[in-house]
Amino acid sequence: MRLVEVRGHDRVQAMLTRALERDRLPPALLFSGPEGVGKKTLALAVAQAALCEVGPSGAACGACSTCRRVEAGVRSLPDLRREADRRPDEDVWRNFRLHPDLVLVEGWRLTRGGRPRPEPEIRVDQVRNLIVEISGAPFEARRRVFVVDDAHGMNESAQNALLKSLEEPPPRSHVLLVTSAPLGLRQTIRSRCQVLRFGPLPRALVASYLREHRRLSAEEAHLRAGLGGGSLGAALAFESAAYRETREQVLILLERVAELGAVERMEESERLDRAEDPQLVLTTLRSLLRDVAVVRAGSPPDRLVNADVGDRLAVIAAGPLGERAERLAERVGEARAALRGFASRLLTFEVLLDALAGG
Repeated sequence: MRLVEVRGHDRVQAMLTRALERDRLPPALLFSGPEGVGKKTLALAVAQAALCEVGPSGAACGACSTCRRVEAGVRSLPDLRREADRRPDEDVWRNFRLHPDLVLVEGWRLTRGGRPRPEPEIRVDQVRNLIVEISGAPFEARRRVFVVDDAHGMNESAQNALLKSLEEPPPRSHVLLVTSAPLGLRQTIRSRCQVLRFGPLPRALVASYLREHRRLSAEEAHLRAGLGGGSLGAALAFESAAYRETREQVLILLERVAELGAVERMEESERLDRAEDPQLVLTTLRSLLRDVAVVRAGSPPDRLVNADVGDRLAVIAAGPLGERAERLAERVGEARAALRGFASRLLTFEVLLDALAGG
């Protein structure tokens, strides 16, 4: 993936292009932003440009031997990951060498015993191995580049180990840290990096990508782009069938909630409490309420995430629920955050149903 092929983040791309053209790429960069917006993709594109035989240039040529080998290394990642997962007790197997002078470090999603981890972990021996690489001279290219994905996954020992390399960087090595949680990194690490901040991708750009590269219909691409919240990764992982099934149930609830008595609201709360994925229920409810608020405000139909049910949303927006839709969407967002903690699911749904009914 070359820089010119990366979509979005024009400001960040322009800064990196200038640095590459002047052969002044900083020794340590921190790519910080939401998940799934292309931070790692851009980091690997920068690495390819830095190693390209045509350089120094603002972009990789894509044709030289180095560029072709980097692209082949990126394509081989699924196989490399599968091979690593067969050796979860050998830490450095998730330091992937994509080219003699390009290493991608990823966290382990397995424990050393082979059990799934809730969050990926970058182990201290991975970083120690990386430090040796960072201190070495390039094998073939003019420079060496090391990309650390989900850098906040480094445990404390790993972060301590990396710090010295960032304090005294070799002149021809570049470390690119990629993270969606920069506060998970020590302040001393963040302070030694030039920070590049990434925002969400425009909805139209995500929808365009889904139509062109996933051959999705315009309606499906629009829905996924809206629910992805500016994250291409989230839009690609979106389970359309589950969402549409949940949406129909929630939409029916919104259409009749004002007519429900106290006992019926309690029964609905119990049904929602038994849902297989309560977070999906709340995400769906919030999305519909936001669309109701958009309709109520008189915004054009293309602003709706759930445009395919716009006629039903318009009926809801014209009623008493429409006046409170924006505030209710905020409450649903708060409830979703609460359920990630220790809040009672049943009580959370009971309070929301009462609020939706106007209580």
